[in-house]
Amino acid sequence: MSPVRAVLFDRDGTLVHDVPYNGDPARVRPVEGAREAVAALRARGIRTGVVTNQSGIARGLLTVADARAVNRRIDDLLGPFDVWELCPHAPDDGCDCRKPRPGMILRAAGRLGA
Repeated sequence: MSPVRAVLFDRDGTLVHDVPYNGDPARVRPVEGAREAVAALRARGIRTGVVTNQSGIARGLLTVADARAVNRRIDDLLGPFDVWELCPHAPDDGCDCRKPRPGMILRAAGRLGA
């Protein structure tokens, strides 16, 4: 069995409380235990990343810049994460990156060398 080299997290509802279509970094609140879980992985030399669907961008409810500002706030509170991957598409866009499709996960894993 090979050792775990990286862990990818979902953002909303996993690392931080889900605020639908959040584009405001001031509204970011970590989920209880998230900071400790991420720190425990880092202490073991395991790299961390985040993969997040952000369909609010395609819907015109927030911009890529808004989403990145929220991600920076999460990095400030819980990070820094080694990699971020974001899908800006709507559910019906047919992209390869929107979870549960594997595009973001494969890109993040490749960037992490995992």
